[in-house]
Formats: sequence, structure tokens, C-alpha cells
Amino acid sequence: MKAVPSAVLLFAMSGLAACAARSVSSEPPTPAPLDPVGVYSFSTIVEGSQVLGRVVIRGEPGSYTGVIEPTEGPVGPIEIYAVTVEGQKLTAYGDMGGDDLIFIMEFTEKAYKGTWTLGFDGGEVTGERIEP
Repeated sequence: MKAVPSAVLLFAMSGLAACAARSVSSEPPTPAPLDPVGVYSFSTIVEGSQVLGRVVIRGEPGSYTGVIEPTEGPVGPIEIYAVTVEGQKLTAYGDMGGDDLIFIMEFTEKAYKGTWTLGFDGGEVTGERIEP
């Protein structure tokens, strides 16, 4: 008779262990969707010269706008006419005298790495969020 309660206990414990093993995930939790409104620093190279500055994004979902404001380098301010967000990736679209600038920022917490393209030109860009 003693074997029956031990077998039941052993069966119950193995079931609990299996449930616990299934609930542990090796994947990190998905970060909350990026809220693009804020101020970001940036650094890139344009025509061989370093360009530093900030990106300001304002608005609400579906109607984000802003400006890319270089503080050093051969480029002036660029108006942002649209912004899209996909997970932790922000894409800003700017108007450079009739040509589209595409400025992509892929975030890891506050910092980002990305690219910019303008016609057949482009480069890498880095920076971080400096104001929410």
C-alpha cells in the first residue's frame, strides 16, 4: 500500500517540473513599441566631413514631423515630413530641396545605429535619445 501514495506523489512532481520547464523562455521580453517623439543626437559623415547635430520629432501617431538640425558640417536644417515606426526602428523622411532624405535609426535602449540615404549618396549614423 505504501507504493501507491509514493507513485502518485512522484507523478504529480514530474508534472509540475514539466510545466515549470515549459514556462521558462530563453528569449528576452519584447521591448515596448518605440515612441518617436523626442530629441536625438546624431553623428555622421557627409562628403568627407563630420556632421553633428540633433533630430527633433514631434506630433502624434500618423502625423509625426520634425527637423534634422546639424550643428557642425556642410549641411543645413532638413524638414522631416513623415516618420514611421516599426518595433525599435524609426525611419524619418526629409526634404532636401526636392530630393528625399531617408534617415533610419535602429534602437538598443537609448542609443541607435542607422543609415541615411539621399539619391545615390548615403552613410552610417549613430546617436542617442537626449530628451523624451
